[in-house]
Amino acid sequence: MKKTLVISLILLLMALAASPARALVTFGVKGGLNNSKIVFSPALDMPGQKYLQGYCFGAFLSLNFGPIGIQPEVLYSRRGMEAQVLLDPADPASLAQARLMLDYIEIPLLVRLNIIPAGPVKFYIFGGPSYGFLQKAKVRMTYMGTSEEEDIKSDFRNNALAAVGGLGLDIKIPLLFKVSVDARYHYGLGNILSEGSSVPTDKARNTGFSVLLGIGF
Repeated sequence: MKKTLVISLILLLMALAASPARALVTFGVKGGLNNSKIVFSPALDMPGQKYLQGYCFGAFLSLNFGPIGIQPEVLYSRRGMEAQVLLDPADPASLAQARLMLDYIEIPLLVRLNIIPAGPVKFYIFGGPSYGFLQKAKVRMTYMGTSEEEDIKSDFRNNALAAVGGLGLDIKIPLLFKVSVDARYHYGLGNILSEGSSVPTDKARNTGFSVLLGIGF
């Protein structure tokens, strides 16, 4: 699957580069919020599982060829989840709050379809693969007001593949810059657990949605 996605992207880039149309190039920075979960298979018994609110920020390059464009990005992104963990199976009151935090450098390679390709306001839809490179993995356990943090990077693979899709809006401020807003969904395509992971399940993948605000020049 990874090879197919890479080959498809290379062919698309070659086709766009050969186009006689003049590309409209925008470079910018963006940042926003992730709401992420980790889906385990088989599912783990963790009551109160909810989305982890994390951050993401980075840079993007947008090349628009009329109604179609490409947009590679480089983002530092925090993913993970929150849940409750029973510290003592014999004591139902021994619930601790667990906060799992996975920090990635993510490289989405997105294809844009500009719904309104002319004028100062442009709506677009986008999608494509995203490659993540794990930087840190930690779990923070909080029980009775006391928190402890543990490094668990060895339990996770160093890279993760996902599919990203969403909607966006570009607003051109004359003679200054462009403001972009997008909402996207992140769907993990592969197992993020390492071989020999201490997590008591077979597979896990990242999911979630994000809202980002960008400024382009």
